[in-house]
Amino acid sequence: MSTHKPALLRLAGIGAALAVSAALLTGCMGSAASSGSSGSGDTSGGSATLAMPAEPANIDPIMMRSLSAWNMYYAVFDGLTRIASDGSIQPGLAESWTSNDTQDVWEFTIREGVKFHDGTELKVSDIVYTYEKILASDTSTNRVAIAMIDTVEEVDEKTIRFTLKNPFSAWLSQVGTIGIVPEADYEAKGAKFADAPVGTGPYSFVAWNHGVDYQVKRFADYWGDAAKLDNVTFSFVGASDARVTGVESGTLDAAIIPENQVPVIEGSGTARVVEATSNKVTLLGVNTTAGALQNADVRRAIAIAVDRDQIIDQLLEGFGTPTGQLVAEGVTGYVEDYPTPDFDQDAAKKLVDESGYAGEEITLQYASTGGGPTDAEVAQAIAGNLGEIGLNIKLVGSEQSSLSLSIANHQITGLYLNHWSPSSMDGDVVVSQLLAGGPEDYARDPELAAKYLEQQAAGEEDRVQVFREIWEHNTENVYSIPLWQAKNAYAASTSLDWAPAVDGIYRIAEIARTDG
Repeated sequence: MSTHKPALLRLAGIGAALAVSAALLTGCMGSAASSGSSGSGDTSGGSATLAMPAEPANIDPIMMRSLSAWNMYYAVFDGLTRIASDGSIQPGLAESWTSNDTQDVWEFTIREGVKFHDGTELKVSDIVYTYEKILASDTSTNRVAIAMIDTVEEVDEKTIRFTLKNPFSAWLSQVGTIGIVPEADYEAKGAKFADAPVGTGPYSFVAWNHGVDYQVKRFADYWGDAAKLDNVTFSFVGASDARVTGVESGTLDAAIIPENQVPVIEGSGTARVVEATSNKVTLLGVNTTAGALQNADVRRAIAIAVDRDQIIDQLLEGFGTPTGQLVAEGVTGYVEDYPTPDFDQDAAKKLVDESGYAGEEITLQYASTGGGPTDAEVAQAIAGNLGEIGLNIKLVGSEQSSLSLSIANHQITGLYLNHWSPSSMDGDVVVSQLLAGGPEDYARDPELAAKYLEQQAAGEEDRVQVFREIWEHNTENVYSIPLWQAKNAYAASTSLDWAPAVDGIYRIAEIARTDG
């Protein structure tokens, strides 16, 4: 058996030397994330209003797996483990854990004295219930994340055991994303649980004003270090200019902003700019079964025809780093020295000429609205690059929701501009979706399907090498084209003690005010 005590564990199987640098929305590391022990840490009091670009459709941890919803999940609920701000796995509701050598049987020892917000004590049966409830639902988007469970059982009043259908080295990160609910309360409320949720997290629910905001308050009986702020409001602000003016005026305390608005905040005198590398990779997805894209040389030409550096410099204000792999630094599966394709239009033209390409139209789908603030401009620049090597590119813009639906339903007609930012901070989900049978995998390459299973079963040290082999196979065959790792810009109040987290999720328990 392999035993894991409350020492910090890296999410990536790349060892302690892995540099930490990734964020998407926001968060901050502090005492509550760095300790599994109970106690009351220093508190600053006061309140904060944090902007979110999108409102989750649902905030029920049984039913919904959503990047935006995780901001609330990490405030109101706890998982067995905790994905800390720096990307490490730390104890959560479980104070320790063990696995067998093949990593398909995991046991977690649950800490004592944990209370739900309604005053009832956490029991192992609540944890079993949470997982079984997800697995029993045909409509839960969380189900796919734990579908590898064969059985989940209460061993005793302090121990829960998971037996998985196959070895899965990323299990510790998966359980960190599953918020535990009280069985009695969830059964009583049913579908209305999200309207008045009860968890064990550092904050308890106050109100959800649909279309406006989501409010929480500090939970006095939290098992861990006390949260710093008394009250936090998540404000849903979709328009980027409204987020900028909101932080400038003081109605918002933190918000992600477009790169071109950085000078505005820097000159405001009332707010500061916070820069952070993201766990998001921007990529060109490829339907390898569509027309000219069936030809590997055409795909190879596209990979080296996109001028990553120019696009980053001119359209992203330098907020990006070119990459040749599908996960960002700080995410499990990132290979430290993996090469980025060199921009070489002469070589790309030669590949196109030798491929037999006869001018067939190639669509490039992108989010014209609702996606990244520069997606339309980036798509146009990429189309221009590809036109210069002789490819006939047709731009097809749509709402982000429509593009996402086309991607999910395996209905892409050619190329598409997309972004991947795994909230579990593990490359397993990226590979599964893009290269190993998921909706973005058009090639259905059996070698990559086998490699995907191999990385799941591999130990920490061996996993890096398997990921390298996956990226090498993708580079050679060009099933998906990584472009750059994003770097995000944020505006923040000068009185807010806050810094971005690697996975882009607000860790509100560690955010504080310097003005009391």
